[in-house]
Amino acid sequence: MVRFRKMPSIGIEWRRLLSIRGAVIAILAIALAVFAFANAASQLGAKLSAFKPLGPAFYSNRADLVRLEVGIAKRPVAAGEQRFGATAIEMLSWSPLNARALRNYALHREAQGDVAGARKIFLAGDAISRRDGVTQYWLINDAAKRGNVSGALDHFDRALRTMPDATQPMIEQLAVSTILPEARQALTRFVRKDNPWLVRYVQAAVEKLPKVEPLAQLFVDAKQAPDLPALNTSYGQIVDGLVSDQKTALLQRFYPLLPKADRGDIKSIAINEDTFKGGYAPVVWDLGQSSDRGGALIKSGGTVGLELYGLPDTLGVAARKLIIPPASAQRFSWVATDRGSNADSAAFWVLSCLRDVGKAAVGGKATVGGKANGRGKANEVRSTNLLAAKTLRGQMALPKGCDSIMISFEIDGGTGRDPARMVFSSVTVD
Repeated sequence: MVRFRKMPSIGIEWRRLLSIRGAVIAILAIALAVFAFANAASQLGAKLSAFKPLGPAFYSNRADLVRLEVGIAKRPVAAGEQRFGATAIEMLSWSPLNARALRNYALHREAQGDVAGARKIFLAGDAISRRDGVTQYWLINDAAKRGNVSGALDHFDRALRTMPDATQPMIEQLAVSTILPEARQALTRFVRKDNPWLVRYVQAAVEKLPKVEPLAQLFVDAKQAPDLPALNTSYGQIVDGLVSDQKTALLQRFYPLLPKADRGDIKSIAINEDTFKGGYAPVVWDLGQSSDRGGALIKSGGTVGLELYGLPDTLGVAARKLIIPPASAQRFSWVATDRGSNADSAAFWVLSCLRDVGKAAVGGKATVGGKANGRGKANEVRSTNLLAAKTLRGQMALPKGCDSIMISFEIDGGTGRDPARMVFSSVTVD
């Protein structure tokens, strides 16, 4: 008979070991959870002082930073107090690479009269992060005070690129500075298609500047007007503003830079399809935006004509076109192919002399189809009523001594049911 020796029981030993192992794992898990919580809290900016000895990974001074900044906002002079400086230094000891902490310490140094020291600290913060608005604004003003326009614009550029939603006052300030020649000179390097804030800047300048001349001069100095669809409206406003201000010489330098503009637009008044394919009014034909008067290019029998009209009870300009005539030019001529009139309707070609304000303009006399009548001004020539003329052809003398001439078609729709209208196959200056 075989006898088996009874083995000692190990169940109790294993259970004891497993319980010890479980306790260790549980303790480690709790510790990791606590540290994870502390780390998450520090990332969210929660202030848990018990974790401060563990370092910045487990303790956030963000709440201290916010409290410090709120204090400055409420009482700016507080930046110069020793308590503020001590807190700012403590923030730096915890976050030496924190741009906000550097900025607060820089404000303290400035408040104590150490502008040079503040500048070094602000520049150090700028090297760490370009997204701190206070730092960029301080550096902009500091550079401007020292006459460093180019440096100020560098910080403008950084702020406008990194904080587009919070920098509208900056873009408006920059737009107004375009009046200054030194600012324009420094701004030319930012006139390029890949500049993300160029559109905002140009739109603000058109709106804020009393005259568009400085803005047009900037594009001339930069030797380009970037082809950006978002700028087409602004380009048109600049052209119209230069015409209104009679800045013809600058217009001739600015206009050829524009996308879809031709240098010859300002010297031609031809009626053809190419004339209406691009350009900016009134350097090209301006047919207006009114629903009761205006014009359109039409085709009839293989020929192209310009139809100009005015509805009944309408009085105003249906079309206009700026031209710089050749030095030898003496007359404006037209050929119409059709017309329609109402009772008391009338239509006139009006040639207005554009010159620098303060210079006297010399009016010419109309011939064959026109005359300088009492309704005209001293610097303009008006035709006779084209709707009552015996012929569809005519000509009139150009105003003399003009740098440029605005050719306008004025119409009175009269009384009736249909528009008063004329269709021109040709208009020329020779």
